[in-house]
Amino acid sequence: MDRLPIYLDLQNRPCLVVGGGVIAERKSQLLLRCGASVSVLAPKITKDLRKLSKQGKISHISQSIHDTDITDFWLIVAATDDHALNKNISFSAESAGKLCNVVDNNKLSTFILPAIVDRSPVIIAIGTEGNAPVLAQKLKTEIESWLPTQIGQLAKQAGRWRQLVKNRYETLQERRHFWRNFFSGPIADHLLSGRQILAEKLMRSELIGEANEKSSNQGQVSIVGAGPGDPGLITLHAKQLISQSDVILYDELVSAPILDFARKEADLIPVGKRSGTKGMQQEQINHLLVNEALKGKRVCRLKGGDPFIFGRGGEEVLALSHAGLPYQIVPGISAAIGCAAYAGLPLTLRGISSSVTFATAKLENEIPQDWIHLLKAGHTLAIYMGVKSIETISSELINARINTNLPVCIIENGTTKDQRLIMSTLGKVVIDTKDAQLNTPAIIYIGETVKWAEKLQWFDGQSEAEKFSSWSTKNLAKVI
Repeated sequence: MDRLPIYLDLQNRPCLVVGGGVIAERKSQLLLRCGASVSVLAPKITKDLRKLSKQGKISHISQSIHDTDITDFWLIVAATDDHALNKNISFSAESAGKLCNVVDNNKLSTFILPAIVDRSPVIIAIGTEGNAPVLAQKLKTEIESWLPTQIGQLAKQAGRWRQLVKNRYETLQERRHFWRNFFSGPIADHLLSGRQILAEKLMRSELIGEANEKSSNQGQVSIVGAGPGDPGLITLHAKQLISQSDVILYDELVSAPILDFARKEADLIPVGKRSGTKGMQQEQINHLLVNEALKGKRVCRLKGGDPFIFGRGGEEVLALSHAGLPYQIVPGISAAIGCAAYAGLPLTLRGISSSVTFATAKLENEIPQDWIHLLKAGHTLAIYMGVKSIETISSELINARINTNLPVCIIENGTTKDQRLIMSTLGKVVIDTKDAQLNTPAIIYIGETVKWAEKLQWFDGQSEAEKFSSWSTKNLAKVI
């Protein structure tokens, strides 16, 4: 390690940025975020720097660096495109005993500005000692993808409660034991999920004994949408919850790469079923969710698509609510939206379709839908779980004198490498479906916008992550 990473207190300290371009602007804004008193030295400055100057947030010095006493400043950033000038600034700062960073010049810098993940007061700095700043930015992005957005709030609350913990536990060993449990237990889970009041209640129970002791042993449940199949479409929050869970109850349609986000120690329990097969009943799933949470575990109910669009998430939330258990709901990209996007099929299109309806092939107790009512002019209909009912759907619409040439598209295994589109019409879809020997999962789309999928489909069976991996392997091989 050639350089020691440190965190500087810049509150109200005078800092100088030499240069008036875009890079100088970025460095100035960074210093302002740290509470520094910023002066920008340059004959000309950017529009945004002028705005900051007019607002009194920075001081603009238009004179030469040679006419400026740099000993007045605590820290200096040289951000000009003049190498000789940057070199002189570095030597002058060195002579004056001032910290100096010369942008993109490691040798002339006494300190380097890292890539920063800011979850204040949690700050993560990533540096490569000036060798590969783009790599540092890439690592920053990856860290941000798994670091909970509320981690800063967790740290603030821990700071608030430090004295209470110190009063409650006499020895350093006892306090360390408490904090280890705190950051991996239900109080931290509640804070990270935004449940401040419940976290306060459990903390008082632990430190003062004011709350019901039973509640501190309860876990929590996250009802999480996993998206339509491509692991790149899962939300950041969903990915974080999967990686933090002790138990994951997952549907049949959740792809294997998404399950790879789970910890090695997590219990993965399949509870889903495909159409026409027997699986765990919903009442059993509800019972399992409640029981695992009552054991104090962090439970993730992972559902394909969105949990509240034909995912029976509402029934599970009602069961948790009746049991008095804390829960949160994380939406996912619904299958109808994701598959349409990957097929280049616009669900709405100006002048053609102004609305869209999501429907399932059958209602409760196998009652069929009123398809004639659902399919209106200037409308797109997306049907879940409808492949086995396509003959009934088609005949009802044709009998109602719906145009037999109305476009129909069925998307099988949408957003995955096995995605397949069957383009048809209302009059031919039954025959075309049989000829295609469709497998589930599949979504049916009916409406005038459907025909655009033939022109606009772009997905070639690889996710963006897979494309990047393939590109990296090929090009790295050339370099090596």
